[in-house]
Amino acid sequence: MKYDKVKKNTKQMLSLTGFSVEEFESLLPTFKYEWEEYYSHFTLQGTVRQRISYNRKTSKIPLIGDKLLFILSYLKNNPLQEYHGTCFDMTQPQCNDWIHLLSDILVKTLKRLNELPERNCARMQYVLQRCQNVLLDGTERPIQRPQAEDRQKSCYSGKKNT
Repeated sequence: MKYDKVKKNTKQMLSLTGFSVEEFESLLPTFKYEWEEYYSHFTLQGTVRQRISYNRKTSKIPLIGDKLLFILSYLKNNPLQEYHGTCFDMTQPQCNDWIHLLSDILVKTLKRLNELPERNCARMQYVLQRCQNVLLDGTERPIQRPQAEDRQKSCYSGKKNT
């Protein structure tokens, strides 16, 4: 899968990454900067680089657009690593390594662009006070069921989901 092919089909780009071509391309320069910052100091395995780095054409993901497409499509669609690796012509262990590396680069990119979700409660209250319209996107998470019968009654209504 190559970014140059995917960007020609806007529906395919949106379904693979969740981004339009314009949104993707606006994210690309910052992602490229973060990638170059990492790759100039570290190898793909994470060890400190001893020699100057060169972007090799024989790399499994040689172009920066393909790297961003790789990680965004993985995060949006959550495929098996074996399947995702096959789409990008690599083995599952290689896919795993790239996922971990590019996830960190993407987090740094989003942090630089101030697009990460807010985790600090005080900061969140500050942001909410300054905004007129707020869209909350929450996920229901399972909780461990209490073993004590009296605690179970306080946590559950007794109605079964059918």
